Amino acid sequence: MLQLRSYALALLASIATLSQVNAQCANNVAVYNPDVRTLTANNTWFVVPVPKAAALTAIQEAYPLLNVALLDVPNDPTLFPNGFPAGQQPAIVNIGLSDDIRMSAFQIDGGLKVGQVYISYVSLNGSPSPLQAQTSGYIAGETGPLPNGLVPALASTLLFGGNPTRLGEFTPDAAPYQSEGGPILSAQTKWALLPNPISGPGIYPEAFDFEFTTIASSASRYTAKGFKYLINLPTLLPTAQCQRNAYYFTNATANPVFRNGNVTFGPGADGSSATSSALMAASADGSGIFADVDGYGGCAQSVGNSVQGCDEASAHTDPNTLN
Repeated sequence: MLQLRSYALALLASIATLSQVNAQCANNVAVYNPDVRTLTANNTWFVVPVPKAAALTAIQEAYPLLNVALLDVPNDPTLFPNGFPAGQQPAIVNIGLSDDIRMSAFQIDGGLKVGQVYISYVSLNGSPSPLQAQTSGYIAGETGPLPNGLVPALASTLLFGGNPTRLGEFTPDAAPYQSEGGPILSAQTKWALLPNPISGPGIYPEAFDFEFTTIASSASRYTAKGFKYLINLPTLLPTAQCQRNAYYFTNATANPVFRNGNVTFGPGADGSSATSSALMAASADGSGIFADVDGYGGCAQSVGNSVQGCDEASAHTDPNTLN
């Protein structure tokens, strides 16, 4: 009986923890930024070391008209206490739920599931300013890719000069992640290449998925500052300009935590093929599985600043994003 009671208490504690971290925070930054896009982002970000050759291939395919190259990852113990693996480049991959999305010109009804892959420490035209370059991006409404995800996907590319965004199919569809039993959590993004929600089946190549647990900060290879620095690098756009999508973790409801787990890249992680990708092929066995990688999660306040020159964007990254 005592063992049963202990198990029940542990289960309830696990559910309470999941509910607390899984909960969406309120948008507290819109009032200070009425003319730009603001939202709450309950995301999980992973840093995946990938071979430099694969990282370069992925960004060159994503930005075929731009002169992009890789910068060396700095030996900065405040970001990477043990250094970053030689010959590797950080790929930042995230899955999450964006909600309370406010813009001066557009209002989004309900939340949106989002997922992106970025390569960090990217140079444009030989500049030393570190940027992040998106190799793929996915979006969907909380009930699937259609219809809610269609307008934001089109608007991102056509109206705002943003990176191309594909329709995605997410699991779970209305939460940032789900429990797989015990301490294990998961999230999955697929490319809704040919969605068919009515009669099925459609065509949904795998993009990327996570299976992870929460760990102590002392067990992470990277510091909280390191994760925040990478997350907040200016994003390179196809127009050869950049945008600072600032993520703040200073609100009381952010509840940031450290993660560790496995990230799997599929055909939709980069490129245009529905059967293969450079990042998928770069894993040790070509399956796309990158095991034992570290991550960071929480419900951040996000401000999408106006598009500007990349050197200017890099020079004006808000230091408060590192707090």
